[in-house]
Amino acid sequence: MYVDVVLSPAESDLYDFSGKTAVVIDVFRFATTIQVALEAGITAFFPVQEVEEAFRLQERTPSFLLAGERNALKVPGFDFGNSPLEHVGKEYGGGRLICTTTNGTRGLYSAAAAEEVVVASLRSAEAVARYIKDLGRDVIILAAGSAGRFSLEDVWCAGLILSYLPEAEFEDGALTARALYGEVGLAQVRNSAHGRILQSLGMEEDLDFCLRLNESSRVVLWDPKTGWGVLES
Repeated sequence: MYVDVVLSPAESDLYDFSGKTAVVIDVFRFATTIQVALEAGITAFFPVQEVEEAFRLQERTPSFLLAGERNALKVPGFDFGNSPLEHVGKEYGGGRLICTTTNGTRGLYSAAAAEEVVVASLRSAEAVARYIKDLGRDVIILAAGSAGRFSLEDVWCAGLILSYLPEAEFEDGALTARALYGEVGLAQVRNSAHGRILQSLGMEEDLDFCLRLNESSRVVLWDPKTGWGVLES
């Protein structure tokens, strides 16, 4: 099994995802939030790229719930923003989310040619590594980044996942992510460019929650063919 890492979403078009497992990482905050929402009982999520598309889907199916953000802030008229803390301690008993975020949902569509897409965060890093190792398929990890640019937290998370895959063959992007993980600590990750934005908005609790390692044992999967994502059964 070989593994590569797309270090910046702007480079995603340069990679061939077909026949591979894609892992899309958006630590701050989409991947973390959707993990917690599903674990709290939300049945499934459907990512879209534009706010208007989310509203159109809800008009057709009023039972759909809308979740997402623009510039880290909840979209007016949505049921939820993009904070994992909105779902902590909840027991939903069902419900389907239509999601749109600045970076994470766009990252999923960048990997839509893959055989399967895994959504990863620091909370699920070890579980994701175990899942893709068991599959044995070649892997491309896509760091969703921030506004098309490199983000420290997403590449650091890629390096953490790779630390659990010592027998895999690493391409250059994977080698870079693995080296970065070995040299940079969580305190520096917290103060990444995106981390500082969240701090400036008073979202320190979100930030701290997203930086917890391996607290989830299940994996979030997104099916590019149907557009729906669920927890691994």
